[in-house]
Amino acid sequence: ALSTAQLRALLQDEPRLQRAARLCRKFQSLQLEREMCLASNCTQAKVNLSLRPRLEDGKASLAIKYQELQEIREACWDKQQRLEVYLEKWSPQSALGQLQARLDASEAESEAQIKQFLAQELPLESFLESFCQSRTRSHVCRTQLEKLQELLQKEQVQKDQVGRKDPAGCPGAPASMAP
Repeated sequence: ALSTAQLRALLQDEPRLQRAARLCRKFQSLQLEREMCLASNCTQAKVNLSLRPRLEDGKASLAIKYQELQEIREACWDKQQRLEVYLEKWSPQSALGQLQARLDASEAESEAQIKQFLAQELPLESFLESFCQSRTRSHVCRTQLEKLQELLQKEQVQKDQVGRKDPAGCPGAPASMAP
């Protein structure tokens, strides 16, 4: 606070009075700006707080989606593993091996029946019946095995042909004629 004498001196000192007024207006302007910033911050904080439930719901929803994704990923992985096992079990190579094993077993059975018959351990009628069945199985197995081998060879030839480009766009042209 200023004394009366100081106030009178201030009233007579025009430049000093104007400077004080400017400072006062600048202070008021800064004060107003500060209050506006506080009000703006308060408004933004309220908006942010009002959005918080939506954010929390979004986070929860995202967590659920990630859990579902994890479950789906695991299910796909399990199915892929089962498919690989299935494909290996039922691949043409596997079928070829199984047919070969059946053929070998059938041939061994036929040999055993012949030995039993020659050793007179089997009567003629039983031998003929079982030997015919065994030979029929062997023949069917051999035919299936040969047919499957033939199909696999054809498939391999087709893959080899597809792997090579036809020279000069002419199917059947020898490779030496390629440009």
